Amino acid sequence: MTRTKPLARSLALGTIALGLAVGGAAPAYADKADLMFKKGKKLLAERKYAEACGVFAEVDGMDPGVGAKLNVARCFEEWGKLGTAWRWYSDAEKMAAEAADPRAAKIKELADELDVSVPRVTILVPKGADPDIVATITLDGEPFEASRIGEEQRVDPGPHMIEFTVSGETQRKMVPLERGGSSELTLEIPKGTGKKKTRVDEDGGDEDTEEDDPSAPRPGRTQRILGLSLVGGGVAAGVVAGVLTLGARNKYRDALDNYCMSDAMMCDDRGLEITGDARSRANLATVVTVIGGALVIGGIVMYVLVPDAVAEVVGDERSALYVTPVVGAEGGGVVFGGRY
Repeated sequence: MTRTKPLARSLALGTIALGLAVGGAAPAYADKADLMFKKGKKLLAERKYAEACGVFAEVDGMDPGVGAKLNVARCFEEWGKLGTAWRWYSDAEKMAAEAADPRAAKIKELADELDVSVPRVTILVPKGADPDIVATITLDGEPFEASRIGEEQRVDPGPHMIEFTVSGETQRKMVPLERGGSSELTLEIPKGTGKKKTRVDEDGGDEDTEEDDPSAPRPGRTQRILGLSLVGGGVAAGVVAGVLTLGARNKYRDALDNYCMSDAMMCDDRGLEITGDARSRANLATVVTVIGGALVIGGIVMYVLVPDAVAEVVGDERSALYVTPVVGAEGGGVVFGGRY
């Protein structure tokens, strides 16, 4: 996949976002927004992306505008947060189109070029899945509305955590995604109507109760299987992290030899692009390593803490679970599958 050259995109952005994004603000706000814009620009030049993007977003919050949104989008794109950048480009394009701004077509072109590299994840649930459980799904800690199930979600490159709750127990799935990658994940959620039945208690009053669901996991069994899955996932994550680290190191060394005259301070534009990408991969490998270690520890603890009174031997059903590392030319990932 060919990536758009940063210089070309920067020139395009400079053309359509010429001037500060504070033209419509009141004088006091305009002065403050102007100072904040300059601060954000300085932070971006220093590659302090988290701070810079936060400042640009605050400028847009003070005086929402097409130019302000483009500054935020460019910041997130340089940071490597491609899904977030695409959403800001889309917001800018929508605002420009509604205002009949002539920049709308160019902004759409920039968004479409970036969209090719934006990772996607699609979350699925079995037919008839309990809606009460579906309502507990989160993606990276944010609520995941049922209306988004089955639809591609644009996300940033890196690991993503999907969680949901079954019988009071939190189930977790980690999906690592590379630039331009995609993943489809089906959550094993038991069937149910999500409604409670009413029965008469001993005092003659109504008492809410839930109908027993034969497909619901039995006590202890789910915890033991999940513990094993987490350990396997952690080991697989370690393999992926090793592949990413090795690839990043080789890419960095090649860039120094071919584009930097063996000195990181002497890199040309291509060398800066490649070394920057290599550092991003190395950072991703570090994140995956930390998550993998946490998964291994968490899985061991979860398995050991299963009470003997409810611990069950899973038998052949364990073979229905799998955790597989996937390695390609652009990096690696982990595929989770099976049933609980």
